[in-house]
Amino acid sequence: MDADIDVTNDQQVWWALCSRMDPVVDIEVVKRCWSTSLDPMSYPREKPVFNNRMVIDACRPWERLQTFPKVTEAGPELKRKVIEKWRSVLPEISD
Repeated sequence: MDADIDVTNDQQVWWALCSRMDPVVDIEVVKRCWSTSLDPMSYPREKPVFNNRMVIDACRPWERLQTFPKVTEAGPELKRKVIEKWRSVLPEISD
C-alpha cells in the first residue's frame, strides 16, 4: 500500500482497492503454494500441503507516481452537511 493509506483502516484499504487497482494487471493468482494442515484451504484433503492465493497490487502505478491524481477529501463543513442529510440512510456515519 501507499504511504497515504492506513492498512489498519478497512475503508481506506477498500478505497485503494477500488481506485488504484486494475484487475487485468494488478492481480496475480499463485497456485499450489506450500501450506500445512492448519490451513483450511489446503489441498488435497488426505494430504493437505498446497493452497492457492491471490496477490492484489493496490498501489499507485510506479511509472505514474508523478502524474497520478492526488487524493482529495471533502472539507469538514461539507462532511457535516452530508452526514446530516443522509444520517438515516447511513447510520454508521458519525460526525
